This record gives sequence, C-alpha cells and structure tokens, in this order.
Amino acid sequence: MLGSRLTPYLEIGGDYREVISGIHMLELPLPFSLGIVNVWLVSLESGWLLIDTGMQTDACFDALARALEGLSVEWRDIRRILLTHIHPDHMGLASRLIPLTGAPLDMHRADYELLNQIVDIDIHRQWEREILTTAGVPPECATWSFLRCLRSSGASSGSRRPSADWRRDHRLRARLFRNHLDPGHSPGHVCLYDRSRRVLISGDHILQHISPNIGWQPGRDALGEFLSSLDRIAALEVDLVLPSHGAPFSGHREWVRKTQEHHADRCARIVALVAGGADTAHLIAGQLWNRHLSPFHYRFAIFEVMAHLEYLERRGALRADRSGPVYHWASGAG
Repeated sequence: MLGSRLTPYLEIGGDYREVISGIHMLELPLPFSLGIVNVWLVSLESGWLLIDTGMQTDACFDALARALEGLSVEWRDIRRILLTHIHPDHMGLASRLIPLTGAPLDMHRADYELLNQIVDIDIHRQWEREILTTAGVPPECATWSFLRCLRSSGASSGSRRPSADWRRDHRLRARLFRNHLDPGHSPGHVCLYDRSRRVLISGDHILQHISPNIGWQPGRDALGEFLSSLDRIAALEVDLVLPSHGAPFSGHREWVRKTQEHHADRCARIVALVAGGADTAHLIAGQLWNRHLSPFHYRFAIFEVMAHLEYLERRGALRADRSGPVYHWASGAG
C-alpha cells in the first residue's frame, strides 16, 4: 500500500517534509486565516520542479529559502515552476523566483489570459466595483476590492505579468504527471495526477476540511464547471491527495460526494431565500452566513453567491432582472 511508503506524519506547521519519494511538501506562512500554503518540490531526472510559489511576502520567501537550504537545493536547481492557478498565495513569488532560478513559468492558458486582464490594478478595481454594485453591495462596501482587502491583510498580490507558456506533460523520474484542467476555483486551475503512484496534487480544487471558494467569473458557469470536474476527479484512482492547504489525505471520492451535496444544499437554500424576498446577492449572502464577515471574506461570499445564482439561472431555477444597476433575482417559474 502507498501509505507504507510515506514518511511519518508531522504536525502541520513544520517547514518541509518528503511525503512520498521525490515529492516534498514545503509549508509557507500566509497572513490570513488559512495560515499556510503548501508548495511542492518534485524531483526531476535533472533538477527540480516547483509547483506553486507562495505569496509575495518576506515571510513566505524566507520560509521557502530555508526549506530549500535544508534540502540542499540551490535556486538554480529548480528547472521549472508550475502554477496550479494564479491566486496570490500560489503565484505571488513568481516574479521574484524567475530571475533567481532561471526557470520557465508554466500555467494554463485560461489563467494566463485572465492574468493579462487583471494586471492593470485600476481597471480591475473599477471592474470589481461595478460587479459588486450589480450584487446590491452598499456603495461604501463596493470599494472593498480583492486587492485592497488583500493589502489590508498584510500581503501584496505579486501579480506582475509573467512571460509563460503551458506545457501539457512533465516527465518526473521516468513517470508521467498528467495535468487535469479542473476549473471552478479559477478558470485555468490545474491538478497534477501521477497514475502509477495514484497521487493527486490538487491545488485548491480539493481541500480536506473545507469546500474551495467558487467565485463568479464573467461569461462562465464557474460552479457548473467545478461540479463537472469533480465527476472527472472521482473517476481517477487516487490513494493520496496532496492539497495546497492542510495535510495530505485519502478518500477523494467521499470528499467529492460531500462537496456535491454541499453545493446542492446551498443552491436549494438560495432558491428558498429568493422566494422569501432576498432578491440581491448582497441580501442572500447576509442570510446564508448570518454573521459578521470581514471585508476580505465578504468579498469572497458575494462572488460565491453570484456563482450559484449564475448556475441556477442557466438551469432555469432563477431569473434576473438586469434592467437597472442592481440585479434583482426571482423564481425562474415566473
């Protein structure tokens, strides 16, 4: 069994450890509630592949440097950098690591195209303000852009435009890590699957104790794409999931089942709330969470409600009145 080949479990919060031969988990600190992001150092036939980089903070960089030093890995030993997706805690240090390593940077084209759209912070802030207005967010809260909330948490986004291409496969020690496009959390989110060892590096697509945030994305059915991708993940033979937050774990099919049930329940609650008079994303979010949310978490809540509304509208369960600046929702039967 795979578990017999794992190094002994260490309490999450340590710096680094080898979870299976040739794959090291490096724990980097985050300045918000998730606490830690795991990045993965994978042995190649020559050098190393780094999967994700951590956030653009000195604490994150220092932790990464200490881990590499402990493993006797030089910066130039890193031959490629691959991003599971372009969120700041996963790609923030990329612009700092590329000149140190000389490594090319890989990501999925869908995330690369999104990154090109959001690198102009002023344009992105204005776009986000307009979207939050359609959600019925009060004007004083509509200025809580993601980048502003991120800075208030003590972090920088590190979203400088990279020069990068996507490569379909990466050969690791004569094995094949196969990428799986698994959108939802981001349009180009990628998981990496080692069929021979039944290992899945899941990014933020599968996290053991929480459901990943599925936020609204323009022109896409983010929740629908996420749920469809879960069916594909469930079809894989996986003994060990290596997530970006939390400890490695097993039981991916049970996780998929519970997550699908979670979103079905949330959709049913949203339909009921709309029928009861909560006709904007802002009002729905207030009743779904029913507690004070920080600006950072409030922004995520609004975009997640919007993703569910989009999903329900596309399936005829709800309809939107978009005639004014605020979108109002009603039962699809009307």
